[in-house]
Amino acid sequence: MLERGKISGIALALILINLVGATAVVALPAVTARSALRDAWLTPAVSAVSGIVVILLVTALGRRFPGKSLIEYTQDILGSWPGKAVGVLYLFFFFQSSGVILREFGELLSAMIMPRTPILVFNTIIVLLAAYSVRSGLEVIGRLSELLLPWVIILYYVIILLGLQKADFSRLLPVLENGFAPVLLASLTPLGWMGEVLLLGMLLPYLSKPCQGRKIGIWSVGILGFLLVIDEIANITVFGREVTRLKYPTFMIPSEILLGGFLRIDALFVILWTAGLLTKLAIFYYVSVLGTAQLLNLRDYKPTVLPIGVILTAFSILSFQNAVEIPTHITKGFPPFAYLFEWALPLALLLIAIIRGFKPKY
Repeated sequence: MLERGKISGIALALILINLVGATAVVALPAVTARSALRDAWLTPAVSAVSGIVVILLVTALGRRFPGKSLIEYTQDILGSWPGKAVGVLYLFFFFQSSGVILREFGELLSAMIMPRTPILVFNTIIVLLAAYSVRSGLEVIGRLSELLLPWVIILYYVIILLGLQKADFSRLLPVLENGFAPVLLASLTPLGWMGEVLLLGMLLPYLSKPCQGRKIGIWSVGILGFLLVIDEIANITVFGREVTRLKYPTFMIPSEILLGGFLRIDALFVILWTAGLLTKLAIFYYVSVLGTAQLLNLRDYKPTVLPIGVILTAFSILSFQNAVEIPTHITKGFPPFAYLFEWALPLALLLIAIIRGFKPKY
């Protein structure tokens, strides 16, 4: 195995929660409210169901090929060359997602800290930080997640609760006034986001107790759905219909709160989101590097970290002409693209594995 480190169940759960939550908490309310309005708080529950389906698919595959990642067992299922072709497609999915995360990260820092600084500077610094984490190995990323992410989540939601001083819970009523169809329509975009838990297929072989992967994954998606429901309710009750006009409404909730008269909570909010995004980027970067090494049958993945980082930085700059294109891609371009890799391909791989007689080993 290229990666000899192991991660605990808690670390895996935090990684999976952060994979989706790091970006969904700030973008989800505005996206879902445009279709579901006051019922948008129901959309995380719907998307959580799809996340559980993805967990069931990847763990069903993982149980048939213990010790192997998604990139590796596609070759067992489909044969060498067809399996490698599917592996290349998955690497593109991981790499493309990494590039979008990096560009979004850079745009945030550029807008919030130094607007006149070229975004290339921020993206280069971010990639170097992520590359250091990736070279350190999955075990280090897992321990960092255990140390950092619980505080990020706790402080994040404490800030949201503090920001509920202007909340009007009557804005949630009446529930399902227009039926459930608008909720389903609003769930189409977050369905693609929630499916990012597919990365469990790359991390499962390195879990200290792989047999617990399914249970941990399902619990992670359930907790994530609950946290996103709270986030949705906070935005709807504070902003009402205005939430549809805001780009990142969650950032606006604590904007008027002060600590000690000198520390703005919205600045702390951005710092927390930065920590979450960096961890998310590190995981996507890691599976891109690890998958590349596995596909090329390399003995070590570390020599590929910096070259892929350079390509990733260039891709993040060249893939979008400006910041306006990013939300459009995230809400319209990414979900259909994600459905193929998160649902269709894993389901097809599982059916072929069953037909070919591969049975669960645990």
